[in-house]
This record gives sequence, C-alpha cells and structure tokens, in this order.
Amino acid sequence: MKTIAGDKYSISILYVEDEQSIREGYTKALHRLCDKLYIAQNGKEGLELYKEYKPDIIISDIKMPVMNGIEMVRAIREINPDECCIIFTTAHSDSSYLFEALELQVNGYLLKPVQKNILKSKIENLSNIIIKEKINLEQKIQIEEQKTILQNIIDTEQNLLLVTDFQDVLFANSAFLESFQVKNVEEFNQKCERLLNIFLPLPNYLHQGLTNKNETFYDLIKKTDESKRSVTLISTHGNPKAYHINISQIRHKNRDSYLLSLTDITKMNIEKIHTEKKAYYDGLTGVYNRHKFNELFDFELKRVKRHNHNTALVILDIDHFKNFNDLYGHLIGDEVLILISAMMQKSIRNTDVFARWGGEEFIILLPQTDIEIAQDIIENLRVIIENTQHKSAGKVTASFGITQLVSTDSIQSAFKRCDKALYQAKENGRNRVATLTTKKQKLRQKVCH
Repeated sequence: MKTIAGDKYSISILYVEDEQSIREGYTKALHRLCDKLYIAQNGKEGLELYKEYKPDIIISDIKMPVMNGIEMVRAIREINPDECCIIFTTAHSDSSYLFEALELQVNGYLLKPVQKNILKSKIENLSNIIIKEKINLEQKIQIEEQKTILQNIIDTEQNLLLVTDFQDVLFANSAFLESFQVKNVEEFNQKCERLLNIFLPLPNYLHQGLTNKNETFYDLIKKTDESKRSVTLISTHGNPKAYHINISQIRHKNRDSYLLSLTDITKMNIEKIHTEKKAYYDGLTGVYNRHKFNELFDFELKRVKRHNHNTALVILDIDHFKNFNDLYGHLIGDEVLILISAMMQKSIRNTDVFARWGGEEFIILLPQTDIEIAQDIIENLRVIIENTQHKSAGKVTASFGITQLVSTDSIQSAFKRCDKALYQAKENGRNRVATLTTKKQKLRQKVCH
C-alpha cells in the first residue's frame, strides 16, 4: 500500500508535543514514515496547522500549555467529525484525561515513553486503512465522472435510449424521460408497471400481444424484417407517435438486459397514423373510442384468462349531464366532455386505458390492478372531477362503477356487473364510487364516497 519510494506512506502527519527533547527525538522517526510532517508545540499551533493542511493522522500529547490535546481534538472534531485519525500520547500521571479521550473516539492511546516500534506499527496500520479509503474514494470519483460524461453524451442523442429487462427500465436518456414527463427511471417504473405496456397494440406495429408462447419481445423484434420494426407510443400531448426500434442484447448486473433505441418516424407515417386515429379515436374528445376500447379490452381479457392477472373495469358517467345541455346548450355540454376527457387523460396512469363509450359515459381499464387499489385510484379521480369547474356550467361531478375481470368473463358479463355498480352509485346519490365483484358466483358490493 506504500505509494512512494522507501518506507514512507503517502500520508501526512501532524505531531503536537510541548517538550522539545521528546519532540526532536520523534520527529526524525516520523519523517521516515510519512510523506509530509507538520510540527506544533501546543494545541493552539496544532489546530491552526490542521485548519491549513488537513493532515491524515494527528499524534498529540494530552497535557500541554495554551491549549491541551483534548481541547485541540475537540475543536478539530467540530470541523471534521470523522476525517482524521487521532493518536494520544500521555504520561501515567495524566490518566485522568483517559475518559475524555475515549469520548472523542480516538484511534490510539499510548503511554510515555512511547516505544518507537509500537508507534510505527500503529501508524502503519492506520496508514493502510487511510490509503485504501483514499483509493476507494478516487475510484468512486472516477466512476462518477465517467458516468457523468457518458450520461451527457447519451443525453445529446435525440433517439429515445433505454436499457430494460422488459419488466423495468434500468437506464434511460433524457429524451426518453422527457417523453414520459418523468424525472428518473424510478418514477417511470412506478407509473408504468411493465415497460411493454407502453407499446400500443395498433395494426402493423409491434406490441406484446404479437408474441407467441415462450417467445420474448426481443425474439419478436429479431424475427421481424428490419423495415417493419416499428412501435407506437402515446406522446405527452396524448397523440400516438411512431418509432423505428433497434435492439441489442447486453449483460447488466448478471442478468440479460436489452438496449433499445427508438427513432421517431412519425412524420414518415403521418398519413397512416391519421387514418388509424380516425378509426380509433373519438372525434370530439380525442380519447379512444368504443371500437378501440373493445380491441384493447379483448387483449386484456385474454391476459386475465391466460395469466390470471388482476384487471379492473370502470364506467364513468357525468352526473346530470342532460342539465348542461338543457340549460347551457349542446356546445357547453361538448366543452364539459372535452374538459373531463383532458383532465382524465392527464390523471390516469400510463398503463391505463381511457375511452369514450358514448354520450356522457366513459370507460377505464386498469391492467394488473386489484380491486382495492382500483377503488383508491378511482376515488382519487372522483375527487379531481368534483373539484373541476367549467367556466359557464360550474361544478361537475361523476359517478363510477367498478368491477374486476375474472377468467370466465366475456365483455358482456363484465359490463353488466359494471353497469350494476354504476346504477348503485347513482341510486345512492351520485358523485360516488360503487364496486361490484363476483366471488364464488355470489355478488359482493361496496360503495365508496
């Protein structure tokens, strides 16, 4: 661990001793052990030298004039509580200082006359520890600097770059984080329970539903002709964007991971996307329409049947919506629908599906969400709507019906249960959440408000 020629260690020592003969006798020996040696005659001088040079080890007598060793070390600990090793030297008659020295958590306590071989051994042991810590610190600093440089290089890339195991995102560049309006990958993983859920199941684009049994998404991409390796995501403005996807398999923390690069090809596919948008999006509100929801519902129901995933279905009905049209006209009614749609799109999770079912009714699908969590999510949405004010129509509220999909469900049976729950919410005064689930062929009901 010695880093300079001879027997010296690349460390610095502050030696504080008021007796000149002792000080001169040990100075030469200490010079042979360290790179830099600072000498002080009392605690006050020692403190000033410490402030200027920040030595690695302090060897100090305890009983000294002007400022004793205990007072000096106490002042040093206030400056840097843990960054300095302390060795006290003292005569037998100074044993009354022992408890004070121990309270300062010193690294050594040697009785005078100090044997030079014992002092040397103590310094060597501390030096090895100090140098190891310095090397570890330097390595950490170098790693952080390299990571910062690499991150800065990657963040200049306009493509969306990420490393994933297809469950969580392990690393992402700023372009990816900004596209999902999150600060870091931890926040993204909290919002999106599974990465593959961000790829929309649109025709002619790759998505999770196209994988065969025992096939990974990586396998699907690799077997697809490179010219057709395209996916779609929802942008921050709620519009679908098309990306060409490149993938490489890598090793990350002793597990298989994948580097994905997504290149925006939306402009190249704008006509196709507009056509798909007309087919799958509601013309008034811009959210999914019934046709698109049925397609996504069918996909999620298959997952429930195959993997027994918990998935919740929700119907939202704007309370007394007819009054908005009758009192303020259909244009104001349309504005209310647009307002609620925009607010809901902003409030739901990335993995949730929100669509207009018809009239003032909307539908929500919460994949991989059990009924208790679904109730909490929807209750929060109910409160958000309750606090919504339209500039002309005033306060808006909504009623919600929730059910959980089961493996025996069809779209008809699931919607029948959800409708019953919504009816119960309305019967109990509206502006509330009602839940209806099946359990052993018996209905269980809960109303929340």
